[in-house]
Amino acid sequence: MKMDFHCHTTASDGALPPEQLIDLAVQHEVKCLAITDHDTTAGYESVIEYAQNNKVQLISGVEISCDWRGSTIHIVGLDVDVANTELQQGLAKIRTSRWQRADEMVAKLESRPNFNVPQFGEKLQAMVGEGVVGRGHFAQLLIEENLVKDAAQAFDRYLKKGRVGYVKHLWPPLADVVQWIIQAGGVAVIAHPKVYKMTSRKLNFLIADFKQAGGQAIEVVNQPRLSSEITGMADRANAHGLAASLGSDFHRPEHHWRGLGWLAPMPSNVMPVWMLFKTSVETIKK
Repeated sequence: MKMDFHCHTTASDGALPPEQLIDLAVQHEVKCLAITDHDTTAGYESVIEYAQNNKVQLISGVEISCDWRGSTIHIVGLDVDVANTELQQGLAKIRTSRWQRADEMVAKLESRPNFNVPQFGEKLQAMVGEGVVGRGHFAQLLIEENLVKDAAQAFDRYLKKGRVGYVKHLWPPLADVVQWIIQAGGVAVIAHPKVYKMTSRKLNFLIADFKQAGGQAIEVVNQPRLSSEITGMADRANAHGLAASLGSDFHRPEHHWRGLGWLAPMPSNVMPVWMLFKTSVETIKK
C-alpha cells in the first residue's frame, strides 16, 4: 500500500491546490497521505471530506521551520490535532514573521540597480495569495520573470546566504516546535535529514537534542529507490530509538525527481511512524 507523509499544496509553496493533490494521490494509487504544508494546516483542513469521498486516508500534518544551533531545521508534525490552540498560535506567529522577512527581501531586491522587475512585491503577493510565503515563491517568480532558468539558479544568484535577496529569519527554537506538536497529540519527525548536509557527528547531535525535546521519528525514506542512504538512516533511527517516516516532499508536478508517492518501501528493521498514530493502524495497513 502506497503512503506519503510529506507533501505540499498551494496552502504553502506547492503548485497544486489541495483537491488536485488528492486527485494526484488517487492517480498514483497513494492510499494514505499526510498534507504537510509549511507552517499551516489549512490545506489539510480544506480537503478532509474530499479525501474521504475519494477513498484516500488523510493524516493531519504540518511542516514547521525551526532553529537548532543556528541552523534551520524542518520538523514535520503528523497526526496532530489541528484545533490545538498552542500549535495554531505558534504557526500564526511564524506566518506573520515570514511576511516580514519577505517584505525585507523584496526591498533588498528592488534596491539593486539592475533588478528591473516592475511591481515585484505585488506579483509576489498575487502568487502567494492565501498561502504561506517562502523563498520558493521568490524562486518561482524569478523564473517566471526570466531572470533565472530554475530554482537552483535563483537561490545561487539571489536568495541564498550572501546574495542580495537573502534575509536571515529568526525561527522558533527546535524544542518549542517539538512541544507544539506533542501538545497537539502529534508525532514530531525530523524532515529530510540529508538535506541539511551535516557531518555524521553533527547529525547525531541534532537527533539527540531532538529526542531530548520529545521528538519521536525521523524521515528514513524520501526517494524512490532503496539505497545505502536509506539503510544508513534506518540504522540511525534504530540507534537513537526513533520511529521511521517516509515522504516525497512533493511540491510540483514538474519536479520529476520526487513524484507524489514515488518512494522506496520502508525498511523492515524499523518501527514505522504510523505505529505511533492515534488513527487506526489497521486502517492504514490495509
